Amino acid sequence: MNALIKNEFRLTRKMLLIWMGIVLVLCGFAYFEYLSLKDSLGELTGLISDFPKILIAMFGVSGDLTSALGWYGCIYYWVTMLTNSYAVYLGVSCVAKERAQGTAEYLFTKPVSRNTVICGKVVASICNLFVLAAFSGLCNYFTAILPLGGLEQREAALTTTIGLFLTELTLFAITLLISGLAKSYKGAVRLGTGILLSFYGISIAAEYLEVPAMYYLTPLKYFDVYTVAAGGIYISFFLLAMIIVIGSVVAAQKIWTAREI
Repeated sequence: MNALIKNEFRLTRKMLLIWMGIVLVLCGFAYFEYLSLKDSLGELTGLISDFPKILIAMFGVSGDLTSALGWYGCIYYWVTMLTNSYAVYLGVSCVAKERAQGTAEYLFTKPVSRNTVICGKVVASICNLFVLAAFSGLCNYFTAILPLGGLEQREAALTTTIGLFLTELTLFAITLLISGLAKSYKGAVRLGTGILLSFYGISIAAEYLEVPAMYYLTPLKYFDVYTVAAGGIYISFFLLAMIIVIGSVVAAQKIWTAREI
């Protein structure tokens, strides 16, 4: 198992470093943007308040940009678009890429069970998600929180980063299951992309219509930055996310174990 995990790390580290670089660039851009706009954030907030409500929801600027949490929430929204995309990429490609590249037959005929191979890949992917979430949290802290003098909510930086990781984990599990149900890798990519876009659409609709009950329909709202920063992680959303993660991973493992390659 250890050898499988190490090998998976070696194969995926390049892509992980690329995504970390993109997050760093985005946060760096946000930092310099803040320096240039900090004296006019009040005017910018007033201007944005006149935008159609649907646009405010789409671009993640629902908070007061003159406050530390408002600016952090806006940057957090765009960072999570990257981390969520990476989670979907990992979920879709974790096992399915082996089939697409023609290496699955060789990999699954090694002197280890197919179940062990899949477990190793899933563990390595979860570790990659954790690394990206932790790195994103650090970038957010040094480029969006510290420049504003910190958040009033003392634990918000940590709890929102944990929420980011849990969102990644949920999306990864869902798309891992989808990759097992899809007939081909390309089909899995299309389905995974469609699922992510659907979740974003539901999130925007829930915020636009102001229907909190719709939050249960999209993992992107389970750990909303403003909600988590103000009141921590809600146990109901945490339990729902864990049910989805465990159920999806177990189901995906059974599908890939029984599937003909």
